[in-house]
Amino acid sequence: MPLLQPIIGNSNPTVVKSHFAAYIKANDFKIIMPASTQALSIVSAAIRRNGITNVASVPQRSPLRYPGGKTWLIPEIRQWLGSLPERPRLFVEPFAGGAIAALTAIFESLADQAIICDIDDNLSALWEVILNEGSWLAYRVETFPFEPDRIQSMLLSSVEDRRNRAFVTLLLNRIRRGGILAPGASIMKNGEQGKGMASRWYPQTLARRIRDIHGVRDRIRYLHGDGLALIASTALEHGAVFFIDPPYTAGGRNAGSRLYAHNRLDHAKLFEMMASIDHPFLMTYDDCEAIRRMAAEHDFAIYNVPMRNSHNQTRIELLITPSPVF
Repeated sequence: MPLLQPIIGNSNPTVVKSHFAAYIKANDFKIIMPASTQALSIVSAAIRRNGITNVASVPQRSPLRYPGGKTWLIPEIRQWLGSLPERPRLFVEPFAGGAIAALTAIFESLADQAIICDIDDNLSALWEVILNEGSWLAYRVETFPFEPDRIQSMLLSSVEDRRNRAFVTLLLNRIRRGGILAPGASIMKNGEQGKGMASRWYPQTLARRIRDIHGVRDRIRYLHGDGLALIASTALEHGAVFFIDPPYTAGGRNAGSRLYAHNRLDHAKLFEMMASIDHPFLMTYDDCEAIRRMAAEHDFAIYNVPMRNSHNQTRIELLITPSPVF
């Protein structure tokens, strides 16, 4: 990895950014990160700007623009996985959504296998078709006539067919404000540069991402079901690690209830489950007293991480681990 050699041991941000960008380009975003924890930390710092991740510097692997997505957290996910004594055999993401964490772990060879899970019927249809019939879906995306009347006709079509439901789910995700799939979400009107619905529909890019994911389907397993049940069923798996990104509804917060069709979760039970398993985990939450209190009750480590939301506002999210990592 000659392009990475100038990064290791170099604290000059300009040099690090330059060589890291060249490495990404040379490898078509299929990054295998260096094992050195020091190098991981430097690379993570290099793609942050004023403490906030510059998401343009992070490979966009998911075809979904998912609300609450964690592309901005990829530097910390890399650092967390790089700090482990050995590469995980199994990366478990029980509240998948756009599944950017699991996709990063697989594409960057930070874990051997991944299991992703979501309880949402429409998301499940999409992920199952991506993994099992990705070539068909990619071709459908590339050839779909993106015109108002065709879009309207597609949205009114039957979702009994699994393929059709998958495509409609992806279409809605790309044309609704914020990618929100919950009932009642509105369609974009102006969009970027006044392009309206088309401002987030990139057929060639989406098709490429779908084909890339389909290409590693032997390393990703999808389960349609309850995230807590998945945690319980994999708690004894040797070499498993868990990335926990639940709907943010703890402490009376309502963001999760607005963004997701399935948003009810027993957060106290989730914390108890994570305290009972003997595996590394990284858990994310919005910053609220209820979460800080539950984390303290189980002696978990808590970290504040700044991020910028879709309204370009800076806010703090919490990272929670069983023991100090960062």
